[in-house]
Amino acid sequence: MLRSSKARAFTLIELLVVIAIIAVLIALLLPAVQAAREAARRAQCVNNLKQLGLAMHNYHSTENAFPTGAIRGQGQVLAPGQPACGTNIFSSCQNTPWFCLMLPYIEQGTLANSYNYAVGSEGPMTPLPLGFVVNSTVARTKMSTFQCPSDRINQFSVTTDYAGGALSSYIFTKGNYAANWGNLSWGQQSANYVGSPIDPVTGAAPQYQQGAFGFTTIGVASVTDGTSNTVFAAEVLQGAQTDIRGMMWSTIPGGASYMSRMAPNNAMDYYRAGFTGDVLQGGFCVSETVQGLPCVPLGSDKGSFAGARGHHSGGVNTLMGDGSVRFCKNSVSMPTWMGLHTIAGGEVISADAY
Repeated sequence: MLRSSKARAFTLIELLVVIAIIAVLIALLLPAVQAAREAARRAQCVNNLKQLGLAMHNYHSTENAFPTGAIRGQGQVLAPGQPACGTNIFSSCQNTPWFCLMLPYIEQGTLANSYNYAVGSEGPMTPLPLGFVVNSTVARTKMSTFQCPSDRINQFSVTTDYAGGALSSYIFTKGNYAANWGNLSWGQQSANYVGSPIDPVTGAAPQYQQGAFGFTTIGVASVTDGTSNTVFAAEVLQGAQTDIRGMMWSTIPGGASYMSRMAPNNAMDYYRAGFTGDVLQGGFCVSETVQGLPCVPLGSDKGSFAGARGHHSGGVNTLMGDGSVRFCKNSVSMPTWMGLHTIAGGEVISADAY
């Protein structure tokens, strides 16, 4: 007599046990996968900075100097009927940032040939910035060398609240690397203070300490602290579309420049000027504390300042003057962080201090 056999099915309890085991495995593996992805993103970010460091030194080999932080054309009449170049944003200055001079050295010769260096990023006001028009195609071009994969990718356009929206149609790409602009503000002079800053060491108003970039040109010989001991560039984050931060085509703080008066990813000003966050021209910042982008709108170009910021856990990548890249912790002491940003301060800094 034949006996029929039936396949035994999983019981509900067995099924739940299997699901629970799979969930535990996923919970264990997910952090490892995320860590591996972040390690890859951080490695790409380091490589980008190394490429910029190599370009800086190739430029130096050709010109016997590093790129000027900002080409202003001060004192020049850039167009018939235009006044001499001023020292603010939108004041008929070229305001061309440092990296534009290095375009041929980062395999962007086509962009360099297309860029109108005679006009610059802004140029004469006719009545709108002429540079916005003649260099609009180049400024809309995204360059992978300037994109840190740990950050979002945004574009910049001027808010419609500014100049009646006359500039809002121009779109600019953003990036994640800015030049060391010293310790004070975009104007780089003690007279450009906003608030009432106090140096905690001296108890007096802080004095300007020259960084690697700004409105003057330096060479290796000027870096008496040693290129291996001096930060030339670091990470910044890309803000919202109407936020100037990350807008690499302008030397404005948080765009193509940053200041050392705030520790990495920190909102507190070392000079205690009474602000919490980057201090930027009114209408050009959108405070996003969740994104690590706090800001205070203030009606001053020269007095504006912003710190180094990134999305890597624990700190930011920094490009040293010798072309090496080092990771600086968020917890670095302010005297050490500021000492790393002077070119001739004479500070003695241990390699394990940051």
